[in-house]
Amino acid sequence: MRILIFNFEYPPLGGGGGVATKDLAQELAKDNEVHVITTAPSRQLKESLGDVPIEEVSGNLHVHRVPVIGRTQVAVSSLISMLTFVPTAGWYGWRLTTRVQFDVINAQFAVPSGLPAALVARLRSIPFVLSFIGGDLYDPSKGVSPHRHPILRWLIRRIAAQATVATAISEDTKRRARELHSVTLPIEVTHIGLVPRKFGTASRAQLKLPEAAQLAVTVGRLIPRKGYRELLAAWADVPEAHLAIIGDGPLRDELTSLAESLGITDRVRLLGYQSEEIKAQVLRAADYYVSAAQHEGFGIVFLEAMAAGLPIVATNNGGHTDFLTTQRNALLVPPGNKEELVKALARLTADTNLQTSMAAANKEDVREFYVDKTSARFMNVLRGAIERG
Repeated sequence: MRILIFNFEYPPLGGGGGVATKDLAQELAKDNEVHVITTAPSRQLKESLGDVPIEEVSGNLHVHRVPVIGRTQVAVSSLISMLTFVPTAGWYGWRLTTRVQFDVINAQFAVPSGLPAALVARLRSIPFVLSFIGGDLYDPSKGVSPHRHPILRWLIRRIAAQATVATAISEDTKRRARELHSVTLPIEVTHIGLVPRKFGTASRAQLKLPEAAQLAVTVGRLIPRKGYRELLAAWADVPEAHLAIIGDGPLRDELTSLAESLGITDRVRLLGYQSEEIKAQVLRAADYYVSAAQHEGFGIVFLEAMAAGLPIVATNNGGHTDFLTTQRNALLVPPGNKEELVKALARLTADTNLQTSMAAANKEDVREFYVDKTSARFMNVLRGAIERG
């Protein structure tokens, strides 16, 4: 099968959605020819990222990076970069489909990826699978979240109307597609998959982390939706624990200042962007994982934490509730509720027996979300779309 995937984010650009697309594409490429159309780094970003090839081929996986305007940050897309991705990706997709006869087209994110994918699919009469990722439908931290913007709601409905079938990364995402955007076509839930990776271990001393104290870790882009302001405010009331934050983004300076004003700089470390190996080592060195995110479409980092054997404290709003059961895998609290977050953090910090039981459950439960299983389910959706025509 020949598969064409559109995603405006793909490593080294973007966050978890791009990483998930790469993992999915690599798994699908074991038995299929897979092409990905994505964003090329700007000249400014190439100075920090080094050489990122415009055309990249690895076995059956072909990555095509197209130019956009205004992509000035690795972690975050600008509005103009997303808008300009539509014509450049659409034009490249049109040209590519003259050379390669694709069986199916997939868009990861309804906007902006869905628009060029839908146009090419329609013009070429190729079955089209639309994948809802979460932030393309709902982001409570943004005033211009798609669910609040009538033009975006209309556009998402129009794109969905062109699709043969849709997928959603969680039951939460599926529900929001139905309730917030009136999407009526069939939606199959196909979870994001985790690639089990083996990295060498490192001690806390080697990682320059506190050796004696309880240590929590959180991973993600430093953006409002991730709830880092709320997390630091709660951390001031959990004096027994230290916190390591992995990730970069526009809130870094603000969070540094906030930690100083709260008097917790001795217990909070902003580690910035880290390689997959260092991230895995920090996860394994920690005692538990914490997230105060307002919402997650899925949250692949929760799977990474589970694989590392970490108990979890998280909010109860998002796709991660598909696999995080309170008391078994995590302590779940309402987003924005500082009192409940502090109580959960204090409880898990103090209760090592609870940490042990959750760690064991998480190592067991995460196996159902390994990428070989989740990609097989996604592949079944692609086959179904082809059969429908």
